[in-house]
Formats: sequence, C-alpha cells, structure tokens
Amino acid sequence: MIRGLLAAILLLTAAMLPASERAGGWRLAEESSPYLQMHADNPVEWYPWGEAALQKARRENKPLFISIGYFTCHWCHVMARESFSNAAIAELLNKHFVAIKIDREQRPDLDAAYMSYVELTKGIGGWPLSAWATPDGEPFLGGTYYPPESSPGQTGFRELLERLAELWGEDEAAIRRTAQQAVDLLASLGRSLRPVELTDAPLAAARQEYRLLYDELQGGFGPAPKFPQPARLLFLLEDSEPSSRDMAAHTLEHMIAGGIHDHLGGGFHRYSTDFEWRLPHFEKMLYDQALVARACLVAWRETRRPLFAAAARAVLDFSLRELRHPQGGFYSALGADSPADSTADAHLQEGAYYTWRWDQLTAALGEGALLDWAAARYGLSQRGNALHDPLGEMVGRNVLVELHDEGQLAKQFDVDLLTARQRNARVDGLLREARSTRPPVPVDDKVVTAWNGYMITTLALAGRLLDEPRYLEAAEQAAGFMLQQLHDEEDDVLYRDWREGTRGSAGFNEDYAGLAEGLLSLYRVTGERRWLQRAQGLVEQQLALFWDDTHGGFYNTTGDRAGWLREKRLVDGASVSDNGVSLHVLLTLGRMTGQQKYTDRARQVAAWAMAQLAEVPSEMPYTLRAWPRLLDAETASEKSRN
Repeated sequence: MIRGLLAAILLLTAAMLPASERAGGWRLAEESSPYLQMHADNPVEWYPWGEAALQKARRENKPLFISIGYFTCHWCHVMARESFSNAAIAELLNKHFVAIKIDREQRPDLDAAYMSYVELTKGIGGWPLSAWATPDGEPFLGGTYYPPESSPGQTGFRELLERLAELWGEDEAAIRRTAQQAVDLLASLGRSLRPVELTDAPLAAARQEYRLLYDELQGGFGPAPKFPQPARLLFLLEDSEPSSRDMAAHTLEHMIAGGIHDHLGGGFHRYSTDFEWRLPHFEKMLYDQALVARACLVAWRETRRPLFAAAARAVLDFSLRELRHPQGGFYSALGADSPADSTADAHLQEGAYYTWRWDQLTAALGEGALLDWAAARYGLSQRGNALHDPLGEMVGRNVLVELHDEGQLAKQFDVDLLTARQRNARVDGLLREARSTRPPVPVDDKVVTAWNGYMITTLALAGRLLDEPRYLEAAEQAAGFMLQQLHDEEDDVLYRDWREGTRGSAGFNEDYAGLAEGLLSLYRVTGERRWLQRAQGLVEQQLALFWDDTHGGFYNTTGDRAGWLREKRLVDGASVSDNGVSLHVLLTLGRMTGQQKYTDRARQVAAWAMAQLAEVPSEMPYTLRAWPRLLDAETASEKSRN
C-alpha cells in the first residue's frame, strides 16, 4: 500500500513537468516490479528495458549501463544507496550512458544472457549485475557490485564510468568489435551438440561427483557459501544407492539445525555464508521454501524420521502465513534488510529482524534460567556468535543455531524430557513475541508463475504424505488463482508475474513447465481431470513456443523476444532448470494420457541434455531424477518394436 502510494506521488509529480525537464528515475514508478519502483526516486535517469531506452541510445550514440538485481538483494540495496543515490555519479551516468534497470525475476532471459557474459569474462557472477553494452545491447564489460570510489586493488564505480566514457569517445569501433566477439563466442558455446544414446552412466558419474564434493562433517557439497541445492537433495534421496540417501539426510539435518533455518518463524534463508550453515544471507525466497520443503517431505517418505516431517510443516506453515496472497497465490520473497529499530531515521540493516544482541535476549528472557537454557541450546553469547562474518556486519549479534536437541539439554541441565520440551517451547515463545515487535522485513509481493508452480507441487505432495487436507486445499486455491489471474485463455498467454491486479511480461518456458508440473501433481492426488486438461494445454503451448526443433530441448524464451543470446538452460542451481522440470512434465503427461508423443519429446530432451553435460552430469540432478523412468520407457519401447 505504502509503495503504491509513493509510486503514485512520483508519477503525479513527474507528470506536472515537461518530459525534457523531468529528472531521475521517475519512469520506473510506472513499472509493476517493486524492485524497479524502489529506484524511482534515484537521480539516475533510469529506463526500464525496452525500445524507448534502446532508441535513445542509438539516437544519441551512447552505450548502455545495465543494472540487474531483485527486491531482496542486499548488495543491490548497498549499491543503490552508495552510487545510484549519489548526485555526482548520477550526473556521469546521465551524461554519458543510457541507464537501464532490470528486475531479474521478471526478465530471467535478460539476466541469463548478461550473467553468461559476466561469468565468461570474470569467472564469477552475482547481483547486482552491472553490464555495459553497445546501443544494440551487446555487452563489452561486466561485473557485479562496485563501490562508489576506488581503493587499492578495487576500481570504484565513479572512476570506471569516467574511463569508459573516454574509451567510447576515443575508439568506439574497437569496443563494438570486442562486444561482437563476445556475443559470437557465447552463441557458439550455446550451440547444441549431437544427441547421444541414453545409458545409466550419468547416474553413476553424478553419484561419484557428489561423494567427492560432500562435506562429511557439516553436510552439503563444496566450500562456503553453501546453498540448499534442493535438486541435488531430491536426486540423492530418490537414488537407489543407500549412501546417496544418507548424504542428503545428513545435509538436511544440519540445515534444519543451522542458522539458515528460521527456528522461530519457520522457513529457510537463501544461503549460508559459511560452511557450517550458521550465518545466512537473510532473504527468504518462495522457490527455496517450495523446494526445500519438498526435499524434507521426500526425506520423511524415505526415512520416516519425524524431524523431516516437522521441518516440512514449519516451512509450509510459514509460507501460508507470510507469503500467501489473500486469494491463494504466493508472493516472491521476504527481504533481508529491515530497520534496526523503530525510530524514524533508523537505517536498514541485514538480518536486523532475525538476529539478537545480548541486551535484546535479556530483555526477552530475563537473566536467569531461561537465558542460560537458550544460550546453551542456540549457542548464544554476549559478544555474539556470528563469527564467520567476513564483512563485520554482524558484530555483537547472535543467530539462532540449534547446537543441542531436547535430550542433550535434558541431560546437561539434569531435567526430564518433558521439562526440556516445555522449556524449549517457553524460550521460543518469548523470543517470538519479542521479535514480533520489531519493524518487519519488506515483502516482494509480486506473484511469479514458475515459483507458484513449485509450491503447488510441494503442497499437493504434503497433503498426501502428511495426510493434511489443508495443504491440498492451499494447493488447489493457488492453482485456481494462477489460472484465473495469470493465464489468459482467450489469447492463450501465460504471464510471468502479477502484482496488485496487473500482469507483467509474457511467461517463459520455466513458467509453463513449473505450473504444468503443479497441475499434474494436483491431478495425481485428487484425480480431478480439470487439472490434467489444463496442464496438457500448457504443455501444448510450451511446445509451440519454446521447443528446439533442431536439437530437442526447450529455449527459455520465444524467438521473437530473444536478444543477442537465446539460452537453453539445463544446470540446476539454487532453483531448478526449466528443461529438468519440462522433462518430468513430459514423462508424467505421457504416462497419464497414454500419448507416446510426450514420452518421445522427453527422450529428446534427455538425449540433448546428455550431449550437453556428458562430462558433468552432476550439474543436472533434477533431470537425473527422471533417468530411471526414461530408461524403463526406452526398454519398453524396444520390446514393443521387437
């Protein structure tokens, strides 16, 4: 409500001036993205991505500065505060560049293209993503966060802008050649290889790679930072090798006990900055809640350990309580930064809502037995326990990390198990009550189709595995909301996002695949054919819009909307790849309808995937979850031919 009012004020103020006299980022106030709207009062003359910005750049022969981020991105907020609110830096941008702001969650195609360039040239990517491009959008320099001023070993944003403006004036032709070479190279890397025969070799190779990367002490794979990587967990939990399930279960145990898990409110933060799952980046993303909860549900199904069922319930209950639109859809995220206190001039601080100074703990629990109990359970101390903070932002603050369970605490304090359970509940209740008085974290209230599809799938599974009708009811309500608000049946268009009654851009392959998977999950649980019929309709649209007729697999965007790079994504990261989800959808739809064409397309996706990642199949665990079904279908097909 407040953001909407501010946007209206900005638009009204801007409209009172001739276009030539309007300053700053007022154009962003017209956008549906909360992330773009928060930059509308910057002195930078931002444009949203579109023809108006590109035409201005071509007409004035200025390079583009492209800044890509998202609402809950901590370092995006830092760069906005340090550089985009700086009048001198804004003057440089406005004079020498055409500045474009992009919400990566609304335009994953643009984010993927420019991120591919940054990762190719820098070796690592992240957000905020900063890219400089020709007036046609072809990148010639890229990076992530830049401080406003230079320091030893680090070029500042101001100095970089000055130097790039000089270089464009001195040798524009060389810069354009550099950009063209980069675009050609990225396009060649994305070309499909010849599909290969399907075997079980990828399963064995992926298992071996996970064993090599596995952290036997703390769980997870590889060094810090550690992301939940639920696609890996799901593959390992469902793998035929018992050791695979053990790795996944052990990882989930440490995640559930760690600071990445909100012990008071439920839900998981985006990732851990350290290898012990202790200190997270504090944003909470819808896709994490959906996919981590699903991993917990599968862990419960495979092990019958109550810990995993309880964790799944906590995540889903948090999502229903704090991320749900009144009509049934789910919001995108909760932010990491919030006011440090309730004063009018309080600055935003990452984790302020979730972390605890010692005086806050004593105010909530007193200085007696309950504080001692909480300190032992959660590893709290007067100097703070956020000791792995490389930037020093968490000095003196405590993150709740469950070091001891009820049995261990009962033994340490010489009480019975019932008393231990009661004290845990009492401590958590008092801390939860104290935390509720703090300024809340901001909500990114746009509804993203793909992520809602993931949550529908998980809720349907929870309704069945946990025998909880309320989760199934929530899944059906969310599905109804998505089909009513984001699917235009008359024009046969599924939209990417929706906010306050306004649809955003047309959907991408991941949106069609994610929602179709959710609808098929509902059909599997309820048997209601309407879900199957709507899923089949989405898949037919998906095949018409995104299918690669030459090599198989799905592009994530349509050909008419693709820029200098049209990507086909297969690698699973923090979330899941659209081709991996599509493979599951095609296989499931083939089995449910008996139509061989869907199974044939699934095989084509798998053959293309194997050609792409033959050397590193561990990068596509969501796809590999379907591998046994694929091989069974291949065997059945051979028998029918013989």
